[in-house]
Order: sequence, then structure tokens, then C-alpha cells
Amino acid sequence: MNPQKVRNGPNFMQQLNKKKHVDCALSSNSDSSDDEVDEIVAIKKDVQKQRFSVSAEAYGQFNKKENFKAKFIPKSKEQSERIKQRMQAGFMFSALNEKEIEIVVGAMEEKIFHKAEYVIKQGEEGNVLYVVDTGELDCFKNYGKGDVFLKTYYPGESFGELALLFQSPRAASIIVKSDKAILWQLDRETFNLIVKEASIKKRQQFETFLENWDLLKEIKDPYDKLKMSDALFEKQYKKGDVILQQGQKSQEIFILEQGRVSVNKDNQKLFELIKLGEYFGDQSIVAGTIESFSYVAEDDMKLMYIPKKSYSSTLKEIESTLMKNIQNKYGKYL
Repeated sequence: MNPQKVRNGPNFMQQLNKKKHVDCALSSNSDSSDDEVDEIVAIKKDVQKQRFSVSAEAYGQFNKKENFKAKFIPKSKEQSERIKQRMQAGFMFSALNEKEIEIVVGAMEEKIFHKAEYVIKQGEEGNVLYVVDTGELDCFKNYGKGDVFLKTYYPGESFGELALLFQSPRAASIIVKSDKAILWQLDRETFNLIVKEASIKKRQQFETFLENWDLLKEIKDPYDKLKMSDALFEKQYKKGDVILQQGQKSQEIFILEQGRVSVNKDNQKLFELIKLGEYFGDQSIVAGTIESFSYVAEDDMKLMYIPKKSYSSTLKEIESTLMKNIQNKYGKYL
């Protein structure tokens, strides 16, 4: 991925203000309305005043970061490892180095909520973000005509960061759906000085990739591509790792970011995926069949991926193209 393109890519905050992307990622069945447009225009005007301060917090407080001493909340080794596992599922923490990860894990505080309990309420001040450890939570937004369901949050997902980024009130409400939910809470100061810069840079990378991904060229609305960045995650593999086994059903569509992946059938290598944007795992998710091939890391490498649960709100609109591509890529080997 071209670093210069990433730096010159669309600004995360500017793009975010153009649509109704708020504390919750949008679900595929959310519809725009004139009321929503009016509301976003109002938010946009307010946030424009804050853009410099957001940028300054992320980049201009580097010296403060050097002297920053985060709060530390003792945890068991099992709790710390569980937090790290949950953090791996989200783009926001994926750019942190080991030292930064330890700081963030140390600063997180366990919070327990029960069924129908509000975790955050629309309109309230937002000073913390949350990472879901266990349980499920529903996100609703009131556009003036009652609550509209946006999405459900599952373990490993996080919410609440946009209020911290924009220093603005909560733009939606989160309510516990399951009997109980265990969340890890991160304070504003640790987020600002440790996580925010990495979060912004990583999202810009994803946005730039999605804007230029050939697979999405038939999607004309830039926002339809932009919202996919919330469903895009990252994994690293070591040389020789089996990423996906022949005969399995994949739970992700994998997208090549760095490195090479060999495509094998019955233990024989057929070809390699080597280009940014080449993808696999689509047989399971798009066609609903088991995988006909195994995919093995040829180098220490990095993959982006879209979870199966996010397929309907991201790539499903180009499903006919995906089906054709399965035949074109693999037809002669099936």
C-alpha cells in the first residue's frame, strides 16, 4: 500500500461528517431521510469548529504522549489476555505497538451491565469508549420520530469512540440485549494520547484501499465504500500458517494486504495470490459451499478481512460480480 496515498487520502473526520455515521456503525436496513440530513448538517457545522482541535489532539500532543502516565487497574493474567484478544478484533487497536497495547490494557476498567440497561444514552457527554467482552448490545438512534435500530454489537467490537474524537455528545444509545454484558471501559485521556492517532491512520488506510479497490468499482456512492471501513479488520500470519483449510467453511472473506498466499488443492500448489486486493474465502460466504482449496501464507504477511456477519451490509450488493469471479478464478480447478 502506497504510504503517500494514505497520507493524502480522504480525511476520516471530514468524510464522517458527510453522512449519518455516528456512535454506531450503520446497519444495512437504515434509511436516510430529510430529518437526518438536517441533523447531519447541524452536526457538521458544530464539528467543523472542532476539526483543528481533533487534529491537534491526535498529532500536536506528541510531547504530552511522551510524558503521559496512564492510570493502571490491576487485572489477572487471564483478564489481560482476554482484553488483548478482544482488541485484536478491532481496527482501532491494530496499529498499536506492544508497549502501547500494555498501556491500554492496564488502563481498561471492567464494567458489568444487565439486560435492558443503558450503557450510553443519546445526548449525554461521552468520556469513555467500550470494548465488548461478553454479551450483545443493541444500538438505537432517535431522529425525532422515535428510536431507529442501527445494529447489534458483539464480543470484540467497540463503540463510543466518535464522541471522543469529536468531543461531542453521544449521537446514539446503546442498550444491553443479552442477560448480561461485560465491557472494558477506556478513559478519554488514554484514548486521546495512545489510541487516537493510530486509529485515524488505520482508518485512513482502509478508506484509501476501499476507494481504489477494483472489486468495488461498480459501487458509485463513495459513502457505500466508506462505511465498509467499519467492517474491515486485519490479521497477521507467519510463513507456513494455514489460513483456510480445504473442506472448511470460512467465516471471513480475506483480502491480501502484504505478502503472498499459495492456493492448494489436495496438497498440491496451484497458484499464488500476490496482488493487493486479491481475496479468498468467498466460496463459503457468497456461494454457501465449503472451500475447495487451502490457503497458506508464503511469507510473514498481513491480511484484511470482512467477517461473514458483515457481508450483507457490505459486499452483498455486488454479489453477482462475486459469483462470476468465483467461476473465473477457480472454474478450471473445480
